[in-house]
Formats: sequence, structure tokens, C-alpha cells
Amino acid sequence: MTRFDRYLFSEGLPPFLFGLLLYSGLAVVGAALPRLRWILGTPVLDLTEWLGLLFPTAIVQTLPIALVLAVLLALGRLATQNEILALQMGTVPLARVILVFLAFGALATAAALTINQWVLPTTQARVASLYWELTSNHNRTGLFRLATQELPVDEFSLTFARYRRRTGEMLDIRIERWQDDQVSVVFAKSGSYVGTELKLQGYRLYTLDLSALDRDDRSAEETLRRLVQVVNRPQSDDQILTITTSVSVDELISRFSNGNFEDARSITGALEDARNESLSFDDRRRAAILFHQKIADPVANVALLLVALPLSLMYARSRGVAFGLSLVVTLLWYFLITFGQLFSQTGVLPSWMGPWLGNMVLLLLGAGPLLSRWRFR
Repeated sequence: MTRFDRYLFSEGLPPFLFGLLLYSGLAVVGAALPRLRWILGTPVLDLTEWLGLLFPTAIVQTLPIALVLAVLLALGRLATQNEILALQMGTVPLARVILVFLAFGALATAAALTINQWVLPTTQARVASLYWELTSNHNRTGLFRLATQELPVDEFSLTFARYRRRTGEMLDIRIERWQDDQVSVVFAKSGSYVGTELKLQGYRLYTLDLSALDRDDRSAEETLRRLVQVVNRPQSDDQILTITTSVSVDELISRFSNGNFEDARSITGALEDARNESLSFDDRRRAAILFHQKIADPVANVALLLVALPLSLMYARSRGVAFGLSLVVTLLWYFLITFGQLFSQTGVLPSWMGPWLGNMVLLLLGAGPLLSRWRFR
């Protein structure tokens, strides 16, 4: 990195960090405020932990607008004080200046993708789980919210009738897995999650081949023999059946507790669910939208940057104007991604197009002025 690069980074970094802290703080307050009345009075450390877990999501969501503010303030100041003109007279092309800020945007995109893949699956799942613990004074987890629901987990569905708060167990469990005409069903008296493993007690396992009912067998005994493929019962009541899944109990709570929390799936997890034929069409569509959203949101750092660059050179002559322009660009971006995702969820647009709609429009709006020779030669 040259001295010139360091100088431009030093100009952009302070407003970027200021904007990131400001906007992410506002995002956390906006997400927490509707729920605070239910968890006020909880221990300060627990409340602080819950609020802190909201920040990674807020950072990913506000990185693009913090970057827009940084470019408008930094590059606008350089243009206002004729430093851009001095650089051009010193044989430093404007494209060289723009590349430094584009590198800034690329770093922000890489950071957001990393957080989406490896950080948010843990923090978002814990946000939902800890919230239900706090609202019940740590007397129970959010599992009680999932009772009687049919939960799609990997290639099977999980249902339990009740939740025992004292032991943290699910009661009267049923697990189903379909493969063509064959269905495997597990009934269990109780079960609990340990990490990503579901441990069942008092279980019975049956595997049925329903295609046997279509055969023209002469005897009911032969039909029954073909129908029932596997019957597995434990030899003792304390014998445990362990089913390894790809999700933890916190992830289940985050996804199905009806608390309007962010989906805790990673980029690769959402892609796997989008391709999982055992899930319903609606579930696959939602997973596909989530997958594209988790990639499109980080790429928005570059898309919004391309809009901010020409605006900063042409109009951002003061801090007030810079803040106003950043607000306009932010509102336009949120408007486009909100309606894009809505249209994808309702089937008006393909599942991939909605999350990318905002980026595509902003790329077109920003690329034109940047490529215009009369302005940036």
C-alpha cells in the first residue's frame, strides 16, 4: 500500500467507523425496542449479552450505508478543497482514486460474507433462544414455542406434543422420513437435544413400504410382510436412540418460534435447503431467497459505492449535503430490496431476482456516470 493509498484510507476510515457505529446502534435499538418491555427487569449481564448478540446482524445490514456516508464525506471534502484537481494535475488519474475506494468496498463485502457464513448462524440462533429464556426468567427455553408444530429438519419432520420445563425434554415425539413410497416413523416417549444430536428414549421405529398395497397378493399375510420392512424396539427402557442432525436447538427455535427473529441459516445451509427435494416448494423457495439475500446484501457494499462515488464528486460540497445524499441512497436501496424480496416471496419475481433487484438498479445508476468520459476522464 502506497502513501497515497494510506492517505485516502485515512480520509475514509473515520467517517466509515462513525457511520457504522451510528447506524448499527440505531438498528439494534430498532430491533430490540419492541421486545424490551418483555425482558426489562432481567439481570444486566444477560440483557447486555442479548443486545450484544444483535450487533453482528446490524453490522452486516448497515455496512453499505456506512460506506456510502464515508465516501460522500471523504471524497466530497477532497473535491471541495480541489485536492482531486491537484491529483489530476499531478498525473494521478481519477480512476486511481476511485480504485482505492472500490478496494474499501471489496473489503467490506468480504467481511459481510464472512459474518453471514460463520458468525450469524451462531449469534442469530442464540438471540432467539436467549430471548425466550429471559422472558420466562430462565425457567424454560424456546422449545415450548415449537410444541405441536411439524418441524422440517434435514430430510425428516419432527413433531412433539409437549415440553417438560423441569427436565428440558420434549414429550410424545414423532419423526417421519419419506423416500418415494417408503416411510420411516419413529415414536418416542421423550427426547432432548445435545448439541446437534437428538437423543430419544422409549422409542419405536417402523419402516413401511406403501407400494406393497398396490400388489395383487393373494393373502393378507403376504401383503403385511411386504408392507412392514423394519420394526425396531429397544430391549430396555433406558436404551437411547441418537439421531444426528445439522441443526441445534437454538437454530430450531430461531427458525420456528414465531418470534420474527432473523433466520439463523448460513449461506451454505440456505443453499442446501433450497436444493433439498424433501422440503416443500414453499420452504425451498424461502431458502433460495435467503441464500441470494445473504450474498446480495454484502455485494450491496460495492453497488452503493458506485452510486456514492459520482454523487460525492458532483454534489457533496458539505457535511449536511453528504448526510442528506446518504439518506436518499439508503432509502432507495431499502425500498428496492424490500419490494424485491416481497415480489420473490409471492412468486411475482424469480427467487433469485428479488434480493438482487436493488443491486442491479444501483449498479446501473452508478456505472453510467463513472463510465462517462466527459466527467471522469
